[in-house]
Amino acid sequence: MLESCVDQGESLRRMAPQAAWSVIAMVTRGDSDTELPLLWQICAVLQSFNYRITVLDASSTETDDNPGLQNLLDHAHWLEDVPADTSPWHIVPARLGLGRIASQHSRGHRMPLQPLGHLFRNCDLVVVYADAHMLATLLPGSQVRPLLAVTPHRASIIGAYKGFKKLFLQAQLAPLIASVVSNPFKNAENLARTTGLALQQCAQIHLGCHTEFMTVRTFPQQHKHWNDAHPLARRLMANAIPIAHSLADAARASLPTPFGYRAGAY
Repeated sequence: MLESCVDQGESLRRMAPQAAWSVIAMVTRGDSDTELPLLWQICAVLQSFNYRITVLDASSTETDDNPGLQNLLDHAHWLEDVPADTSPWHIVPARLGLGRIASQHSRGHRMPLQPLGHLFRNCDLVVVYADAHMLATLLPGSQVRPLLAVTPHRASIIGAYKGFKKLFLQAQLAPLIASVVSNPFKNAENLARTTGLALQQCAQIHLGCHTEFMTVRTFPQQHKHWNDAHPLARRLMANAIPIAHSLADAARASLPTPFGYRAGAY
């Protein structure tokens, strides 16, 4: 499917919704050693497809010395005449800002992230990196498939299942499981596949939710360094949702389009 176009980036751009920017998500459970290398791999793949990316990092808190999303929300009126930023990748501290948005919207609100529409006009894709509770509040009932990383450690498997359960029962979100191979040790990949399959089966048996899992290597490799992240990036983009610049764009974004996307206007 993707190879029929000029390049993989063109394929994803054709699939992307015609709106201001799109949202994908990744769950954080505080395991930065596992999650961050995977997140940066995926961002690097998307950047190679010429997407301009902003990561809203809810694991990092905004401060006077480390401003972020809350500062953008408080001073949004200054953004109207800001020149376009050509940088392809930004990481924005967002714990307070996303928490504020989550607290302002009821669980049944269709688009809690809509107030951010005007903040990232020069961005193609926003990655929301937050815990399961926050993602369930911000993306209820959407088609987004939050990426949920898991390792073979018992605590990781239990924590991943708890996060999966919260996302599915609270917000009807079915996470995409990434079973991480973080080192080149013997049998590490087989163990990762067994872990991913176990979590997948738990979700099916106990929650009645069928989901996918993929194994992905996050340690540096001499060859095919980014290849494991390619299918993850494509799968996440296949379930991205659009956030429009304005309320008028949001109304247009409610019209159905192919691939389950909604149409809007840049």
